[in-house]
Amino acid sequence: YNVGKEPLIQSYRHVILSWHGVNPTATPKSHQIIIVDKPGQRSISNFKSVASHMTQEFNQVAHVCATSYSHMSVADQLHMLSQTSIVVSPCGGISMILPFLPEGAYAILLNYAVTLSEPRYWFNGVGSHGECSGCSWTMEGELWRHVRHINKVYYQVFGPSDFEGGVVGRHSAIR
Repeated sequence: YNVGKEPLIQSYRHVILSWHGVNPTATPKSHQIIIVDKPGQRSISNFKSVASHMTQEFNQVAHVCATSYSHMSVADQLHMLSQTSIVVSPCGGISMILPFLPEGAYAILLNYAVTLSEPRYWFNGVGSHGECSGCSWTMEGELWRHVRHINKVYYQVFGPSDFEGGVVGRHSAIR
């Protein structure tokens, strides 16, 4: 049921970007790195230190900015993304704007893990999206397979040391 979705996603992207005054075929003239601050579930627990390290490490070659998108209009978000070459983002709804990144951009998507202790996600030993207990998983994997103009890199999680407080789970913060 997902066969042939790429042209539909690409057409949707072009229409939305054009409507908001963003050239869908433009590429950034300089590098910008965005790190997304998602409050609550599946957040980056040490966000401030990660953002600070990224700024120190990369500000000689790229503009590094942190955002939660909460203070921005959709048009402003799309304009910011159109000038971006790399985004680091937790999974979930916060990353759903990333298909509007320019062609060739990189999305570094933070994975999550579901445990058998979360029974509502399991059916015959398989998670609701095909995941296995304790496996590193990408929440929107079904979508990302069809967004071909962006390079996806998945930040894998492997065990309790990757999660805040050592608690592995679908809604746990990544460290």
